[in-house]
Amino acid sequence: MFSKIKNRKAPLSLNSVTNAIKTHGSQDLSPNDFQSKNLDLSVITQLGLPKNLILATAYDPVQSLLAISTTSNEIRVYGLQNVEVVFEFKSSSPITHLAFVKGVYLVGISSSSGNVTVLSLHSKQILQTYLASSAITAIASDPSLDWLVLGLANGSLHFFDVDRLALAPFRVDNLQKKVLPKQKLSPVVSIEWHPRDIGSLLVTYSHCSVLYSISGGDITNSFIYQVPKGSRGYEYSQYVANGGKKKLFGSSSPVLSEVIGAQFHPNGLHVLTVHQDSTLVFWDTSDATLIEARNLFDLHLQLPGPPIDPPLFQISSVRWVCAANPERTQLVISGSSSVDGSGNTLHVIDFDHTLKYSMTSHAKQAEFYSQPQNGQKIIPITLNEGNDNPEVPEFIDLILPLSVGPNPYFGGNHDPKYLLLKSNYRSIYFIKYGSSDLPPGVIPTATGGAISNDLGNLILPMSIGFVHPPILFSSLNSIRRIDWFSIITSRASTGASSVNQSLLKGGFAIAHVGDVKSIGANDGERDILITGHENGLVRLQDVSRGENANMENIVQISLKETLFDDGKKQSTRIEAVSCSFESREMIVGLGNGDVVICKYGKRRAPGQGQSGNSDYRDCPLQHSNGNAKILSLNDRIQGTFSQSATFLPVSLVQVEAEEEISCLKMSNVGFGAIAYKSGRLVVCDITRGPAIILNLDSISKHLPSVSGQCYATTMEFSIMEFGQEGFSSILLFVGTNCGGNLIIFKILPQSNGGFEVVFADKTLGLNYRLTSEDPTASKLDDLIPISAKDGRSAVATLETFHKLGQGILIPGYLITSSKRDLRVLKLPKTKLSHKVIEDGCVRSGIVELALGKILLASIVKTGFIKFCSVPALNDVAEIKFSKDLYVKLKSALESEVAEGSKILPSGNFFIKTSFTESIHLRACQKESRLRSSKGPLTDQLFNENAIIPQRPTAGALLWAKGQTKYTSVEDLAFLIGGPNRKPAKHEESRLAHNISPEANPQGGYAELGGQNERGYKEPQRKNGPQGYGIGNAGFMRSLQTGIDSVEESFHGYASNVSEAMNEGLDSGKKSFYGAAIKSKLGI
Repeated sequence: MFSKIKNRKAPLSLNSVTNAIKTHGSQDLSPNDFQSKNLDLSVITQLGLPKNLILATAYDPVQSLLAISTTSNEIRVYGLQNVEVVFEFKSSSPITHLAFVKGVYLVGISSSSGNVTVLSLHSKQILQTYLASSAITAIASDPSLDWLVLGLANGSLHFFDVDRLALAPFRVDNLQKKVLPKQKLSPVVSIEWHPRDIGSLLVTYSHCSVLYSISGGDITNSFIYQVPKGSRGYEYSQYVANGGKKKLFGSSSPVLSEVIGAQFHPNGLHVLTVHQDSTLVFWDTSDATLIEARNLFDLHLQLPGPPIDPPLFQISSVRWVCAANPERTQLVISGSSSVDGSGNTLHVIDFDHTLKYSMTSHAKQAEFYSQPQNGQKIIPITLNEGNDNPEVPEFIDLILPLSVGPNPYFGGNHDPKYLLLKSNYRSIYFIKYGSSDLPPGVIPTATGGAISNDLGNLILPMSIGFVHPPILFSSLNSIRRIDWFSIITSRASTGASSVNQSLLKGGFAIAHVGDVKSIGANDGERDILITGHENGLVRLQDVSRGENANMENIVQISLKETLFDDGKKQSTRIEAVSCSFESREMIVGLGNGDVVICKYGKRRAPGQGQSGNSDYRDCPLQHSNGNAKILSLNDRIQGTFSQSATFLPVSLVQVEAEEEISCLKMSNVGFGAIAYKSGRLVVCDITRGPAIILNLDSISKHLPSVSGQCYATTMEFSIMEFGQEGFSSILLFVGTNCGGNLIIFKILPQSNGGFEVVFADKTLGLNYRLTSEDPTASKLDDLIPISAKDGRSAVATLETFHKLGQGILIPGYLITSSKRDLRVLKLPKTKLSHKVIEDGCVRSGIVELALGKILLASIVKTGFIKFCSVPALNDVAEIKFSKDLYVKLKSALESEVAEGSKILPSGNFFIKTSFTESIHLRACQKESRLRSSKGPLTDQLFNENAIIPQRPTAGALLWAKGQTKYTSVEDLAFLIGGPNRKPAKHEESRLAHNISPEANPQGGYAELGGQNERGYKEPQRKNGPQGYGIGNAGFMRSLQTGIDSVEESFHGYASNVSEAMNEGLDSGKKSFYGAAIKSKLGI
């Protein structure tokens, strides 16, 4: 009881009395009937991803959706632009594997616990959970099949029926025990469906890969790489097998190299196994003949010869990708350097067209894989800053190809246009990759060609854009709708929509018609999020409710190609951005202290810029003032700027000494202010110049009594009356650290048409009861100029600027806020009111209500939004965060992370929860929320019109050689599911069937000029000169044509025979399958 009395505050504090006396006679700008009981808080959206916390990814090219799981125990599914659905789980085991199944299911697997969770993309609900008998170490799924193959830690295979939401009775024991009975029990390392035969699986264990026939119930072939003594790779393979130790006494027995993965060639005729010693081994699928063993740079490792040196590159992940024609293939390889462990490159082995299997010997195949037709290429990857721990260097450990076309087969490796890369630091990266667009001899580079790091045209989902490249700066601005739409319309008229490419096209963002409005909603304004990233990227995005679903509402500016990259990441990292949408000008602060001036327009002479590798010595000097200068960048503009209207980097502001930027401010009237942590202040006239009109070495010059390293922490331009002058002036307010001081400058016109900046006044010690010796802790956070008549913003605008010649008079107030203090000042020095926030103020801002009234809103660290009257700063109302919301925000509010939050005049709150995440909140009236409350709405993910194409099947050669047996989807279902498989009762099963190949027999994937009556065209090598020859070239060409003709004729014959035989064999197959199932089940 006593504690309650002690904590109870008096209804009227001494500060309130003092404020009332000082503001007596001033017009009250706040409403009298604003009460807490009528207010509520709703979550608009959550944006961003946790940095370095990504565990697994999956991609569905048919639905065009991307799924990502994080260590926060959630799965996020992304589609077109802002389509995003988040599944949150309470389990303690995070999701480590993801798989899309049949277009409507998303399966999440927790490896350690063995938990399988089936999600519906249609209802966005959990359909089923299953707990495996042991840890799950590998999975395999096929987009057209119901089954998820689970590889367990004991080496067995279980089959989960995703469509029926139950475990299938069919299972396979550890296969390595059969082929290598003396080896230790191994978990399943990887599983892959045969690209042409749904009845076969490639299962990999620690020391072998086996081709298992589901229809036959036995091993078809095994691929065991034994390195014989005396071969080129023997010594290094033995060294790796012994754990990096050399034995004193050598052994003559072959080395059994450990396997880390295996994949099929897209035609299924060859198999690649990847080994712990970075060896790539190619096999003939039919007879398990070893064709070639190599690493990135050494060849024929299985043959006798001098021992190789330890490889310089340790392989961690390999993808056997193919072009639109699946016979054109490449290996994309990631890993790390054996020297320092770093891994900022991808290696590409470009085989181009696969040799005709029917007439190529194993020796020629070995030559093909050892000497690729298009050679090898290296793709440099720019890794994130902060991931440079020398003890554990960052490298790429997972490659996920992203194809634009609708073909989901060949293990997801068909014709990728982009690559999603995940590193051991759990970061993700996206790069362009044009496997179909790589003619022989073209070498991709980091700045052009088929591979490029310029993301200016690639539109990522908004949340993914927060982590790629990682966000370094963010600011949310409320601007006039006409200013934003004029930019968007201008870009559309210059072809921006045709140039921009969206990474994903799936899903549909929900409409927000009739949604609850905020307390200060204004349809004439837009909420624009400005973000600056590593690698020189700036993004402008409309995040207004319902306005961020269109790709046109994003402007991306990639500065890296224009700037000089001196090898230091500071030269391209974006530290601060300030933009004026009225004057269409922007200033961008870099990590090395340079500031880029951008003006909106379209580049007239594209493609003539200097290389970004050259420095700025040849750039023309536009203006200088002391040790500060402005250089022209017009001749350096490169990248995507030439393709549509955008913000062009036209100039660069430099100071002689490299100084760190503390804050920037670009005004709507053409002036830009740049503050440095050294105390320097530079003001530029950008519209009428660019020219440097102020270069102040240190603002401490005007603060002689202030001790410590004083610098500007916040700035604002305003047009209002200064003192009792009787007219308005352009004012620059500069707030500092070291106790929270305010410096006021006037910007005055000169007779020559230019402007000058002159010191006007100062106010010291605006932070009350400073208790910290840290100068930063006592800084001013916000400067908010308002009109004393109606409370509207007094920030400088072009409209008021043009009225200065008419003697416009705007009496005003300036509101200052910091961590503990709120003040209302009447210039130049009158302190009208003062309020101390004991709980700690995160951010403050003006909320403009209806009928011209305003309130000062403050986000408090204890989980409240408090509203105060203006100018008296009396408490009016407050909103308390819900328990769940406060749990999400607590750590951010108590740290410095939330200091980058923003309060908008509309009553929307942008709160940063981490450096790459934020939550958008809305203060609204309870009555309106109740009227519009229909439960939480989520975006639509599933597209019922996205048909899964027909799965490729085996060619005639595989039939003729007996390598494959025809297994239909019904046969496979009978084999795995058994005769008593129950029909599904949920809606998702019907939806999955409607888009399946079985329900759409005419839906095939197009290749090399069309489809045939079977729904697809089997890959056929076109007639033409080969990459090798024996004897007379003309004779061989004729022989090749004849063999092609025979093979194609046989192919058609075999296909027709197989169709005729299927019906006759149905009853026999069912009897055989039934017997096989009984045998497996021990019946």
